[in-house]
Amino acid sequence: MLSVVTELDNAERALWAFRQSAALAPAANPAKYFYLSQLVTGEEAEQYTLQGITCLQQELQQQVDSSAPEALIVKKQICDAFCSLGELYMTDLCDHEEAERRCESYFQQAMTFDVGLPEPTQALANLRLVQQNKEAAEELLEETYRRLTEHCTEESLPSLEFRTATGKMLIEVERYEQACDVVEGVMQEDDENAELWFLVATCYRAMDDLPSALEFFEKCRRMLTKMKKELRHDFYLDDQLESVVESIDKLKILIADRPLELDEESDSDEDDSGDAKSVGQQDVEMKE
Repeated sequence: MLSVVTELDNAERALWAFRQSAALAPAANPAKYFYLSQLVTGEEAEQYTLQGITCLQQELQQQVDSSAPEALIVKKQICDAFCSLGELYMTDLCDHEEAERRCESYFQQAMTFDVGLPEPTQALANLRLVQQNKEAAEELLEETYRRLTEHCTEESLPSLEFRTATGKMLIEVERYEQACDVVEGVMQEDDENAELWFLVATCYRAMDDLPSALEFFEKCRRMLTKMKKELRHDFYLDDQLESVVESIDKLKILIADRPLELDEESDSDEDDSGDAKSVGQQDVEMKE
């Protein structure tokens, strides 16, 4: 019945059904608490998530071998649930007087159930960026990148949205090579997103690979121009398109003014010049 109600996309009926299930069999199927948390807001969502975590922890205690695949699945679910609680205090409950403390606490609890995947380290890195602790964020994002590239299987690879967000954070801490690697990986699955071309162009520009940056910015411009023609008055990215056009014009001037051998060496040169940094760090995010 619960799956049918959910598929009908009737929030009120789904909320009633899940609450009935929780009342009749509170310890069975912890997933219902996480569904409930998505149907409500604020501290009520927090309480349902905590109930789900309690049920999962009881399941975990029944596992004889904590390293068994079944136990690792439960640990991952608990870790994800604590991450969602931390994110709740960075969004809906960000104005709560204890928001930062609770956010920190939930992310740290997520780390205690860490199974080596990138979600908890990325979540904690995001908090460190909000706290303007760039050094700590950079360390956590390097670990997130390592987990993405070394630990994730096809089944455990996070969503495109997660990886795109990771790429943006890596740009924010000036880890352009890793950011480029992550975002280009996303592009292998979705090359019709103009923002991805913009982000990769930003990375190449910051790494002083100006010809590659120009190529990606021009592709981004073509995609935005096409979108503008299709949407006409509904197009909402005029400022972003203008920024991309300005970047292209500046890059063409820079490329024309520099010796040819510098462009030939740019692929292997990872040193960031002052000009590359000042240009590479602007206009990092393009919201669509």
